[in-house]
Amino acid sequence: MTKKLTTTILLALALLSFITAAHAEAVSPEVVTVDGREILLKADGTWVYRSTDRFTDTSDGRRVRLKDDGSWQYAGNAPLTSKEQVRTTDHALKLEKVVIETFKKKTQKSSRVKTQTVFYVQLNYSAQAKNSIGVAESDTSLLEVNDNNGKNYKVLSIRTDQSEIKPGTESILQIRAEKSPSIWDDVKSMQVVFKPGILGIEKAITLSQRKTDFLEQDVDGFD
Repeated sequence: MTKKLTTTILLALALLSFITAAHAEAVSPEVVTVDGREILLKADGTWVYRSTDRFTDTSDGRRVRLKDDGSWQYAGNAPLTSKEQVRTTDHALKLEKVVIETFKKKTQKSSRVKTQTVFYVQLNYSAQAKNSIGVAESDTSLLEVNDNNGKNYKVLSIRTDQSEIKPGTESILQIRAEKSPSIWDDVKSMQVVFKPGILGIEKAITLSQRKTDFLEQDVDGFD
């Protein structure tokens, strides 16, 4: 083997080692609960206990921290993930309903039909959260609406019944998207995706509902 070839191989191995290490560092540690204790799964393949405290969940979906000294305290929401509901430590999001709004404008020769899809999401913000949150018009960039076929629908607005959502309160989010599935699209379901950053969430949250459960409503026009 020539000296030049050996050097090339060593450089390739060094580069591979660097990429592997960088990938390992990029993987976020994950926390799981085993036998009531929180365990941190590290990117290097090892794990450690986060503390000696134990955790349990109440029947109404709250997480309780049981301390070694015999005391306890609420520690936010118990984790939960389903198609229409997701709970994190501070946020409980539930897709209440999806409404297809239809506006029909008649002309002399024909009628024009416009539709919008509206997602109504209930937000319970944990009393253990540290800061108040809110929504802004620019938050539409942190939302996605699509159907099971992969078609995207432009998000037009997000509104809430509270200008400031404080810890320990409940709010209704209204997410409005342009258009709706046609009868020729063979759509089975639609989903709304909350990207990291909106409402202070750290990981993307997806809520979906079957098209057969959608409601329909005729309206006099759109804003």
